[in-house]
Amino acid sequence: MNRGDYMLTKFSVTNFKNFKDKLTIDFEDKHDYKFNEIATKQGVISKSIVFGKNGSGKSNLGYALFDIVTTTTDLHASRRMYETNSFINADSKQEFAEFNYEFKFGNDIVKYNYKKIEPKVLVYEELIINDNKIYEFDFQKRKGNFENLKLISAETLNLDIQNINIAILKFIINNTIQKEGSIIKLLLDYITHMLWFKSLEETAYIGLTNEIIELNEWIIKENLITEFEQFLKDMASLKIKLKKVQVADKNILLDIHENKPLFFSNTASSGTTSLQLFFYWSKKFEEVSFLFIDEFDAFYHFELSRNIIEFILQYKNMQAMLTSHNTYIASNELLRPDCYFILKDGKLKTFVDSTDRELREGHNIEKMLREGEFDE
Repeated sequence: MNRGDYMLTKFSVTNFKNFKDKLTIDFEDKHDYKFNEIATKQGVISKSIVFGKNGSGKSNLGYALFDIVTTTTDLHASRRMYETNSFINADSKQEFAEFNYEFKFGNDIVKYNYKKIEPKVLVYEELIINDNKIYEFDFQKRKGNFENLKLISAETLNLDIQNINIAILKFIINNTIQKEGSIIKLLLDYITHMLWFKSLEETAYIGLTNEIIELNEWIIKENLITEFEQFLKDMASLKIKLKKVQVADKNILLDIHENKPLFFSNTASSGTTSLQLFFYWSKKFEEVSFLFIDEFDAFYHFELSRNIIEFILQYKNMQAMLTSHNTYIASNELLRPDCYFILKDGKLKTFVDSTDRELREGHNIEKMLREGEFDE
């Protein structure tokens, strides 16, 4: 099955960080627009942008979506994912946070739900495939129902329910042999190919790999100097000439100028450094299932922001969600009104659902956003 045939269709989170009440994303809640259909795939929104003021929870939305990665895998995660004191909403009397994921794998629907009291402490978990509850388990009472494990070829699994302290799904993944194309394999493949990263921090990422890289060394090692120069020119009209030199047994990049070369790491602006990080991750986009870039254009001119969006749109099999403050990229020339979200007061709504007006292709939705049309 092609990766483009399976997608995250719904997600909700409750009582996590600043999301006291239930926040839901329904990627199947698309409208019948006949333009920019590249932003959807098989009836599912595949490319989207979230707008919100400082403190609205854009970063926390990414952490919530990617909690499944730290719950079921051992892939790298930003240290923010493990902050215990801010995990549960501070105003809530409820002791646990709840996460609900729904995936579509061809004709199969998979629901994975769990509750936590801390980043690494589960209190409840369940897996449902095509309305069949495969298992459920209460970690506090040490009681559960595992009668349908045979449906995922795990009926012979020796579950020591009195001592197990990791996600049941993770235990199943690590201790069963799954046939190629099985639901569990497809689910694992999706989860392990999710990627979250932030604009400037090389080590601030979640999922996909466990690599810690130094960008300049990587570009040199992979013989990508010329390609990187062209990338900077195409995306940002930057005409930079780079050269590899060896200093004290270490390869470094020099920024070549008319009179003297300069260390690229010292001359690169915040925007160029952010582009360099994007260039690195973009080399992995073909294998990414779900991409989340937090404040993707914090250091970009609005034209460069548009170029980045158009670049991401090329990857048809990858779902992507970006967060931004930049109202200039809210345009029907890029996406559509059902692919733009507003995050406010713990609620996430598309432009379409944030106004009584019927939004059409000809509307200037960027102007409407700046004038508060979607502030309901």
